[in-house]
Amino acid sequence: MSAAKRSGQATATVLGLWMVLLCVVGAGDTSGWQSRGSVSVLASWTGPEGDGFRELLDTFTRRTGVHVDYQGTTALREVLSSEVASGTPPDIAVLPSSGELAAYAGQRQLTPLDQVIPSRDRTAYGQLWTPRLSANGSVYGIAVKADLKSIVWYDRDRRRPGTLAALATDGRQWCVGMGDDATSGWPGTDWIEDLLLQQQGRSVYQDWATGGLPWTDPRMRRAWESWGSLFGRDTARTALITDFRKAGSKLFDADPPCALEHQGSFIRSGYPHPEKADFTFSRSLLPDADRGSTAREVSGDFAAMFRDTPQAQELMRYLVSADAQRTWGRGTATKSTHPFFANPDVPLDAQGDDEVDRNIAKTLRDSASLCLDASDAMPTRMRLAFQRAALTYLSDTTRQPDGLLRSLEKVRQGLRGARDQPWLPRVCGSPGPAR
Repeated sequence: MSAAKRSGQATATVLGLWMVLLCVVGAGDTSGWQSRGSVSVLASWTGPEGDGFRELLDTFTRRTGVHVDYQGTTALREVLSSEVASGTPPDIAVLPSSGELAAYAGQRQLTPLDQVIPSRDRTAYGQLWTPRLSANGSVYGIAVKADLKSIVWYDRDRRRPGTLAALATDGRQWCVGMGDDATSGWPGTDWIEDLLLQQQGRSVYQDWATGGLPWTDPRMRRAWESWGSLFGRDTARTALITDFRKAGSKLFDADPPCALEHQGSFIRSGYPHPEKADFTFSRSLLPDADRGSTAREVSGDFAAMFRDTPQAQELMRYLVSADAQRTWGRGTATKSTHPFFANPDVPLDAQGDDEVDRNIAKTLRDSASLCLDASDAMPTRMRLAFQRAALTYLSDTTRQPDGLLRSLEKVRQGLRGARDQPWLPRVCGSPGPAR
């Protein structure tokens, strides 16, 4: 055999061995990944926000070998309801309200997390961020993301904090939008909730949000009337035809028609110039509010387990861990869509890169001052009726709210004892464990 033939044969042999080795390694990898299984997740995060969450899930997959099938949708309520009704729920869903969490838990659709999440990790959050159906009941969901409400945004390049109180008395200076497709009206419920909280305090707010205080109570009526007195007819009507995502963008116009927006911390990511946005606490600007109030309204996104599998348990433990949230936050810290967290073990520098972000993150750690969004915590029928009433009232703020409040009270009375529409036993936090 010639040297050339021997060389060619040797080369072919080597290439053949490499191909076999690659196939074996590839098959081994595939087999390993398949043996770890998969888990399905449904959440409301899409666009850049969804991309950041996908990156976190990819990190989980690289660490564990468990594949994650993620579905992000802006119609989460409808999609989840349909999938649960058809018997094909996701393994894990991230619910945008504590009330929906309570409803699914009351229908026995959720797996209790007491044996899934270690006690140390659960107690780090405190009771505010781990809703229960009864005071000492099981935990069915944990807030993997949080937002601060009870704040008012403004353009810090154009306004100074000392000028805001005078602006707030002029209804034309408020940027307001009620529109959000099927859930239009919820920004109005935020106004009413925050007014009651800042005027009456945490105890009255919690009594109302958990179904104990009648809608016809004079203190509730005062909150509605305070809201109605703030806006003129033109501001109110403009709010009814303005999408909430667009309302605050006017703050940064060359000749802004309004100067203030009452909206949660998430809205900053939608501003055309988020670097110019700053906030003040609403207590200093809302009508008849207690200027010394430390109460703050908050909202959360609660991870819950619909199907109990080893893969779902593993991902749940990961999502609620400070390590995962640190990774999630630092991966998006320089972006406008970065998340905030209720877990006090997540460093502040993983929740944004400027003073505004740090102030939000610090406030979310003070559980003793925080109360969950009341309408989010209410049974679905109550929440929807509240949203519709807010729109109706805004259509004519010269009309007394008594008729609307009587209608809302009838809904509250009708929900007594409805097992599929439970009220949470508490929505306000208490001092957390010593850290």
